[in-house]
Amino acid sequence: MTTSKTAYAARFTLDFFGKKIVGTKASFDKAKKGIGPIYEELVAKMSAHPDFALEIKEPKRKSNKAKCTYDGMDFAFIEEYISIQANAAQIMSEYLAVRAFAKEQKMSVYPFVKKWFLGEFDPDREGFDMAEAEKEISDAKIAAAVMNAATAA
Repeated sequence: MTTSKTAYAARFTLDFFGKKIVGTKASFDKAKKGIGPIYEELVAKMSAHPDFALEIKEPKRKSNKAKCTYDGMDFAFIEEYISIQANAAQIMSEYLAVRAFAKEQKMSVYPFVKKWFLGEFDPDREGFDMAEAEKEISDAKIAAAVMNAATAA
């Protein structure tokens, strides 16, 4: 059988119900060289089960769902966005409590706070619009500047 003294992982599996010898494309490519432990393993399985068909194992597919990234979302952005909301004081107290809880529990603070923030401001999971949020912050700052200029005059 094998000529090497080291153990190796089984590269081919048997599917008794489907009467198949299943292996990866790479394993079949290595076995077709006609020498080596992979070839010997395949030949042994084929001789033990002559009526089994050979099948290439399908690779696992990654999710088609695109990962949402929020470029520019950091603690400063989160605090600014909360400050322009109508009930800013209540939301800010929740934010500080969530952040303190994550630190207290020795959790990764940013991912925990980000999950809370998105749950608060994107409850339908439709994708938080960073550009729109930045525009809202900018508009609020301009409105505050205009208001300050009007009261100063």
